[in-house]
Amino acid sequence: MGAMERCGGVNFEKVVNRSPIASMIWLVPGGSPCFVSEAVRFLGYEPDDFTSGRVRYEDLIHPEDASVLPFHPDPSPKAYRIADKKGDWRWILHRTCVIEGEEGLPEETLWLLSDITSHKQVHGEIRKTESKLAAFMDAIPAMLMVLDEDGRLIEVSGSTDGTEAVAALVGRTIGESLPMEKAAELLVPLARCIETGVPQTVAYDVEINGKKHYHETRISLMPEPIDGRRAVVCVALDITARKELEREIMLQAGFDPLGAGTNRARFNRSLLLALAEAQRSSSSLALFMIDLDRFNSVNEAMGRDMADILLKGVGQRLQGACRQDDILYRMEGVNYYLILPKPGDRNSISAVAERVLSAIRSAAPEKQGSFKLTATIGISVFPEDGQDSKSLLRAAETALTAGKDAGGDCFRFFDPDAD
Repeated sequence: MGAMERCGGVNFEKVVNRSPIASMIWLVPGGSPCFVSEAVRFLGYEPDDFTSGRVRYEDLIHPEDASVLPFHPDPSPKAYRIADKKGDWRWILHRTCVIEGEEGLPEETLWLLSDITSHKQVHGEIRKTESKLAAFMDAIPAMLMVLDEDGRLIEVSGSTDGTEAVAALVGRTIGESLPMEKAAELLVPLARCIETGVPQTVAYDVEINGKKHYHETRISLMPEPIDGRRAVVCVALDITARKELEREIMLQAGFDPLGAGTNRARFNRSLLLALAEAQRSSSSLALFMIDLDRFNSVNEAMGRDMADILLKGVGQRLQGACRQDDILYRMEGVNYYLILPKPGDRNSISAVAERVLSAIRSAAPEKQGSFKLTATIGISVFPEDGQDSKSLLRAAETALTAGKDAGGDCFRFFDPDAD
């Protein structure tokens, strides 16, 4: 192609060659271009590599993208990969149009080629970030909601039960979706957040798909308006499981599976809380059921009043044998329950049991007359011996019975295979 025409002093050939967009003009589709601008050097080739036919453009296309290459005019942009002179793949945005020739001359096809490799890389990083964010959201038991200043639901995402049901309310306001009292629980802190810019936290319950869910929600102001209106983002943490555990604790506090005792309710609460923590941290827990052996003979030898004093001394000795985090309760009669959070392996549990037995033996007075003070311990371990408090108590009681049958003054672990 010869020198291009001038218009108003502008040399169009110079403009085309300086443009970052590479231009190619074709007379015969599939042949060699008759003009290639200097911008094609971003691929590492010279313009005359193509015009001379030394390099066939279609041979550079990635095999998977060959069908995308539009030799025939197509107004829609196409994206595909092309090999540069180093052999690296670069992404091209390709547009074509027809240049009408003068009468008696053939039409020419103009290709405009833009290097969008960096844009593709940025887009790929954005997609990776979005995938990570989606994975984080799936891992967190929370629902994310965006609402405008009128309480209108704009967007919902998350992985908790009921997210799909709430997403169906997009476009509606909280006042339209919830009863008035329930709506106020969210609208009041939402308005306060928008007015002050200070994040707000609110707890509430809501019925979703016929089930009551408890949410603890943090409301924060969005940095930019949405469609000209101020908006907030709400991160609603599903605390239904925690509420159900609290309810179970309250029920268990008044329920006595083994008999009445002044410390029974407090022990039940402590055991349930210790179990909840063990489940949360994927750790173990041991439960000791301690029963003094043949204490009636102690009563007969010492008298009931002195025996009561002796029992107080036993409790003090047991406290001294326990670890700092262990939880000891005296139950009815001559029974003690001991909770060991994160007790370690069975050797460590056995070492605690030996210390407890030694402490009880040493609680008897030196001039003990015709009796000695001993105890039997039944031990159950979470999670292998039970997943809840009732199962662990039954297992510890079974182990205690086995120790008594063996003569007492010993400890036994629960054995599910024992007769």
